[in-house]
Amino acid sequence: MGNQGRSRKGPEHIGTVLASLFKQQGIEEAIRVHRAVVDWDSVVGDPIAKHASAVHVEHGTLIVEVESSVWMHRLQMEESALRTRINRHYGEDIIRQIRFRLGSPPTPKNEPGQT
Repeated sequence: MGNQGRSRKGPEHIGTVLASLFKQQGIEEAIRVHRAVVDWDSVVGDPIAKHASAVHVEHGTLIVEVESSVWMHRLQMEESALRTRINRHYGEDIIRQIRFRLGSPPTPKNEPGQT
């Protein structure tokens, strides 16, 4: 009837189904690139993360808000090294450029054991 031509394999893991759906819809690339925003703090480390926050990715450019012009200048000088660190972390060139702009200071994150 309605299942002609399909093989019945049984239930599939939700992760497998979602990965396939994302790939079909062209969302897979956007999710992969967005990881650079989500993982910014852990990839660049606390000394930088305390002064700069990744906001979003636009056509391969990571947009980062920095708390002061001093930090903006410093990070612009380190842009190539930061981009290399991010891309090595993921094992692929997901970020082609990092653009820094003045913004609000990053929100402090609670230390373990604090509420």
